[in-house]
Amino acid sequence: MKKRYLTLVLALGLLTTACEKEYLETSPTGSIDAGAAYSTTKNATAAINGIYRAMVVRYLSSQGHFGHPAMMIILDVMGEDVIIANTSNTWHLPETRWQAHRSETAVGNQLPYELYYRLIGNANIAIANIDNAAGAQSEKNQIKGEALGLRAFSYFNLVQLFGKRYNAAAKPNSQLGVPLVLTPTTEGLTRATVEDIYTQINKDLVDAAALLTSTRSYKSHINLEVIKGFQARVALTQQNWADAAKFAAEARKGYAPMSVAQYQDGFSDISNPEWIWGFDHLEDQSEFFGAFHSYISCNYNSTNIRVDPKQINSTLYDQIPATDVRSKMWVKTPTATNSVVPTGGVRVPYLNQKFRLPGTPSTSAMGDIPYMRSAEMYLIEAEAQARLGNATGAASVLFDLVSKRDPSYKLSTKTGTQLMDEILFNRRIELWGEGFRFTDLKRMNLPLNRNGANLSSAVVVLFDVPAGDNQWEFLIPRREINANKAIVQNPL
Repeated sequence: MKKRYLTLVLALGLLTTACEKEYLETSPTGSIDAGAAYSTTKNATAAINGIYRAMVVRYLSSQGHFGHPAMMIILDVMGEDVIIANTSNTWHLPETRWQAHRSETAVGNQLPYELYYRLIGNANIAIANIDNAAGAQSEKNQIKGEALGLRAFSYFNLVQLFGKRYNAAAKPNSQLGVPLVLTPTTEGLTRATVEDIYTQINKDLVDAAALLTSTRSYKSHINLEVIKGFQARVALTQQNWADAAKFAAEARKGYAPMSVAQYQDGFSDISNPEWIWGFDHLEDQSEFFGAFHSYISCNYNSTNIRVDPKQINSTLYDQIPATDVRSKMWVKTPTATNSVVPTGGVRVPYLNQKFRLPGTPSTSAMGDIPYMRSAEMYLIEAEAQARLGNATGAASVLFDLVSKRDPSYKLSTKTGTQLMDEILFNRRIELWGEGFRFTDLKRMNLPLNRNGANLSSAVVVLFDVPAGDNQWEFLIPRREINANKAIVQNPL
């Protein structure tokens, strides 16, 4: 029997609890007793919890590659806005230099492939088995809707990284995407087209929306608004502006922008009213030095934070008005006493203060992680309206968000390119560190341009990548190529 690297993963959570070491095993999904795990909705709920937990554990035995939160950092350091200060600590340096994702054997290249296919493999088991579980239909609907949402989320991440950008002017997008695995299997499959992947993503999201409601027990789980947020992201990437605006407006209902005071609380608490979806970091699930805030916060007491803090692009920061609370998320002057760092931590210009844990220094990496905020939905809606030619509507939505950040902000009267530049500027500073810059550049077919700012040539190495270059595609991991004879590599 052929066995594929991407499906040789443990169905996380089916028979284990969130803190047991079995999470790190790599048994084939076929060896898991899925029938028992999905015999009742109570058991199935535990299995779904395990899939969420699989988003944040370490992969490939690497401290710095802690699932989806690590990908959030990686996709931002691959852009030009989140800067690693120096080379004193090498975590995520190969990703910053655009070396990891172009190496078939690099951990940074294997991480997203293993991570998202692990989620897909487990979601497929849930989708295939939940209808026969004993329990209320409403509970089965909830579980199946979440599994469909997780599968769509995972394929959306995979196709953006391993495929070429989606081009609405070139339908159908026949360029190669990733294998489309929809049932539990260990059989090697060919790569589906980018168009086929997006078709399946949209189908999964429509099906999930029909099953889910706004009700959920925990904000760490997917509900209807999260699905709408996914639909907004996908539509934006597919240049389907009308749907992007529609779904973004629906997703943010009930999630008002946070106050100026809340904005300065450290971006580490899922109870924030603006968070639509996130990871609720519980005390018995600590990853210590392998966690999001161990690498992105300003004050966790780790070597990474002490010697290699994160900075913002100087040319970007210098455009933020002083009256905007977001200007307080970084400290421009390295000697400023108002900058928060762990004991012995270096202070550098344009120092990150956005992500902050309680205590100075903080000895706990238990910060929650923002996967989706209503601010993103405002920005998607504004961008989509502007691209539709509705400058008035775009400016109004933008005002609804930015005026909450900057009391001095005035309703924009710009149109065309100038309005779009204003929207995208706000997107860059608002979503800094939350994992969007690489995919934003790719979806808009823009080049990487790291020139003229505070990026060190010793750190980033690579300053320019033309739009559409082969380097915008992650390579298929060598382990997958060796195990799956049906797959082909991206252009080297």
